[in-house]
Amino acid sequence: MRKAKEMLDKVMLVLAGSAIIIMTLLSTWQVIARYILNNPSTMSEEVIRYLLIWFTLLAAAYVFGKNKHIAILFIRESMPKKIQVFLTYLSQIAVLLTVAVVFIYGGIKITLLTIPQIAPATGISMGFVYAALPVSGVIILFYTFYNIMTIERVVNKEDEDVSSL
Repeated sequence: MRKAKEMLDKVMLVLAGSAIIIMTLLSTWQVIARYILNNPSTMSEEVIRYLLIWFTLLAAAYVFGKNKHIAILFIRESMPKKIQVFLTYLSQIAVLLTVAVVFIYGGIKITLLTIPQIAPATGISMGFVYAALPVSGVIILFYTFYNIMTIERVVNKEDEDVSSL
């Protein structure tokens, strides 16, 4: 499972990095087209907007997998180890349920609803844009299962490779 996580981490970095590079290049092109060529590119603006959605959700999933998201740990860490483990399991289960319902179930529903809608400048199906929700949800779900499997080691500080949950 650790190898799968490491592989997913690498894929996420490549996807997020590629998205940010493409957005930067398209933004540069848009400035050149608008102010130097006096011919603004509407297509690049739309592509940047949709890439930003994908980048944000994929980067958030990656950050979640690295356990670098916002967390208030001082309360949990002041408690005995058994309560720390219980609270960590509880929070991971809450994340699991939220992601399953909101990101995956809700994301699939909205994606299916928007497939027939076509973006005006690019002709891209809006279903592709909204598919970022269930895709990032599945990735977060994987990371959550991984986190649940490693809680004992993390709380007991046996695993330095995993950040505290």
